[in-house]
Amino acid sequence: IVRLRVPDPELWWPRGYGEQPLYDVELTLLHGEDTLDVWRRRVGFRTVELDRRPDAHGTGFTLVVNGERLFARGVNWIPDDVFPSRITRERYRERLEQAAGAGVDLVRIWGGGIYESEDFYDACDELGLLVWQDFPFACAAYPEEQPLRGEVEAEARENVVRLMPHPSLVLWNGNNENLWGFRDWEWEPRLAGDSWGEGYYLGVLPRVVAELDPTRPYTAGSPWSGSWEHHPNDPAHGTHHSWEVWNREDYADYRLSVPRFVAEFGWQAPPAYTTLHRALPGEELAPDSPGMLHHQKADDGNGKLERGLERHFAVPDGDFDRWHYLMQLNQARAVAAGIEHWRSHWPLCAGTIVWQLNDCWPVTSWAAIDGDGREKPLYHELRRLYADRLLTIQERDGRLVLAAVNQAAGDWTGALTLRRMSVEGEVLGRTEVELAAGARSVARVDVPRELTPLGPKEFLVADAGADPDAGADGDAGAEAGTGAEAGTGAVAEGLRALHFPVPDREVPYPAPRFGVALTPGGITVTARTLVRDLLLQADRLEPGARADRGRVTLLPGEEVTIGVRGWKTPDAETARSALYCVEPTR
Repeated sequence: IVRLRVPDPELWWPRGYGEQPLYDVELTLLHGEDTLDVWRRRVGFRTVELDRRPDAHGTGFTLVVNGERLFARGVNWIPDDVFPSRITRERYRERLEQAAGAGVDLVRIWGGGIYESEDFYDACDELGLLVWQDFPFACAAYPEEQPLRGEVEAEARENVVRLMPHPSLVLWNGNNENLWGFRDWEWEPRLAGDSWGEGYYLGVLPRVVAELDPTRPYTAGSPWSGSWEHHPNDPAHGTHHSWEVWNREDYADYRLSVPRFVAEFGWQAPPAYTTLHRALPGEELAPDSPGMLHHQKADDGNGKLERGLERHFAVPDGDFDRWHYLMQLNQARAVAAGIEHWRSHWPLCAGTIVWQLNDCWPVTSWAAIDGDGREKPLYHELRRLYADRLLTIQERDGRLVLAAVNQAAGDWTGALTLRRMSVEGEVLGRTEVELAAGARSVARVDVPRELTPLGPKEFLVADAGADPDAGADGDAGAEAGTGAEAGTGAVAEGLRALHFPVPDREVPYPAPRFGVALTPGGITVTARTLVRDLLLQADRLEPGARADRGRVTLLPGEEVTIGVRGWKTPDAETARSALYCVEPTR
C-alpha cells in the first residue's frame, strides 16, 4: 500500500455546490532503474457518506458530500445505444451536458446496463455529476454456484479498482429490484431453495467494496429498506421504486406518500415527431399503427398511456398530432407532480431519480431525451423542477400550502404575490405574503382560505420575484413561466406556481387566442386569453431545430419569447403550426 499526504487540496464538489478541481497523479513502478509500469489518472478530493440512521419516520437515505447534506436531483441512465461500441467520448459528453443543463446532479447507472467507459466517468468528474453505480444485476435471479460466483467476484474487483479514482462516483449499489423481486414476484416458491443472488448482494459485493474501496458507501440494492425486517420497497425505509402509479393509478397519487428516497419513478411519452418519422418512414402515424406498436415495448404500454391521459384530458380520436402533444404534456405533468411534492418534503425525502434520462432507440418510453438525442418536453420540465429554487402549491391537511424550495447556498427572501383568478382572466382576489427560505431549506406558507379556488372556473397563481403587475421583461421560467397581471404585457421575471382545483377536462377553458411574431433568435407569443401549457415542438420547424424551453402558461396580455436554434428559414406560419396548447374539451 502506498499512502500519499496531500497538503490542503481543493475539494471536489457536486455541481451547484462548488467547483470540481481535479489533480493529475502518476505512479511509476521501478525495478532498479528500469520502469516496469506507469499508472496515470486524474483524481479529486472529497468525502462522501450515506446517512441511513433510523428516526421517527423510519430509516433515512441521505447522501452527504464534504459534510453537506444533499437532496439528490437525479436521473437513471441506460446504455445510450443498443450497440455500445457506437458511443463516442463526444456523445457521452453531449448527453451528460444535457443532464447538467437540466439541473441534474446525480446519475444512476442502472444495473440492467453496463459499466460505462472511462469517457463517461471523466465527463461526470468534470461536470460535477455524482455517479451512483449499480453492479450489473437487474430484475432476475442469478445462481451463486461456481464457476459464475468466481466470475462475479473477479468482474466486481476489476471494476471497483478501475472506477475508484473518480471523485464523481459516490455510491455502489448491489442490484436493481432483485431483493424486491424475491419478496413480491413469486420467485421464492419457484426457486424452491435454489440460490438467486442474495449472497452476492449481502456477502460478496459488500466485502469487495469494503476491501478495495472502503471510503465509499455500499447499499445492497434498489429498492432496499436496509434489512429483511422491513419490506424491500417500504417507502419509510431506504430507497423506494414508485411504479404502482404509472402501472395502475393517476399521477396525482404520487402525492399520497413521502418516501425517504425515490430511486425510480416515471411516465411514458412518445419521442419527438421527427424522430418517429425518421424511424418509421412512410407510415401514417397513429397511436396503434404497426410501427408505433412495435416501438412500444412496455406491457400494455398504450393502455397505460391512454388511461393516464383520460383522467385529465379527453383522449383525441383520429388526431395523432393532438395525441402526441397531450401524451408528451402528460409525461411532464406526471413527473412534475412527483418531484414538486417530494422536494417540498425535504429533508424527510432526500432525493428523486427519474426513470429515465436517455434512450437507446427511437421508442415510446419514459426517457426525457429520445433515442435520436432530441429533448422531449419532460427534459425542459426537469430544468424547472431541478432548479435551485422551486415554487409549488401543495395540499396539506385539507388546505393549500405554498412551498418555496431553496436548494441554493443563500437565503431566498422577498414578497410572494397570490392571485385567485377566473379562466377568463379576471382577478378575483389578491394578497402578498413575505417569503423567507433559508439556504438548503423549504419554507411553507398557508394560502389564505379566501384565495382558494372555489370551482372549475377558478385557479390560483403564485408569483415570486418581480412584481407581476410591473410588466417587466424577463424569463418565463417556471411551471407557467412567470406572470404579469392580465393585460400588462411582457412576462415578469421570477418564479410561478399554478393550482387548478379540478382536472383539465373539467375546466371550461376559453378557446385559446394568441399572436405569433418572429424575433431575432426565436418566436414571441402574445396571449389574448388564458393559454394553458403552450408548447413549441421545435423539430416541426426543422428536424435540427431546438427550443430553449418547454411548456409555458400565459395569462391574458402576457407574452413570452421562445428561443430557437438550428432553424434556417424562419417564417411565422410555420411557427404557428408548431405551437400547441390545451384546448377546451369538446
